[in-house]
Amino acid sequence: MKYYLAGPMSGRPQFNYPLFDRVSEALRSIGYDIVSPAEMDDPEVRANAMANMTGAMAEFNEVSDETWGDFLARDVKMIADELDAIILLPEWETSKGARLEAFVSLMVGNPMYTVDPATYNMRTITPATLMETISESVL
Repeated sequence: MKYYLAGPMSGRPQFNYPLFDRVSEALRSIGYDIVSPAEMDDPEVRANAMANMTGAMAEFNEVSDETWGDFLARDVKMIADELDAIILLPEWETSKGARLEAFVSLMVGNPMYTVDPATYNMRTITPATLMETISESVL
């Protein structure tokens, strides 16, 4: 089973790559097959993201031709076509991208989980809870 890791990136120092990397590594070490958006960029894009201390897309776009929409489109397509489940990092509900990724995962019928980055314990999130959380965050 392939799991997609989703969470806030824009507006976070280094686009939150360190958290994505740490959780991906830990979950892989206990047997999970993890796909992380923080690992899908080419080395130059990743280096630019890691050097960005504000997580501001405007600054990032000065060194990359890819937009927020480009990254999101790539990830949503993968969630819809290739992955089996989604794991949501803390504060995922504050991220427009992570909310969309969770919604797409729900629409294709994939199981959804939250993860505690301190213990790596995962909990199932029900479709009703996911929709309630999404609707609260957009209203």
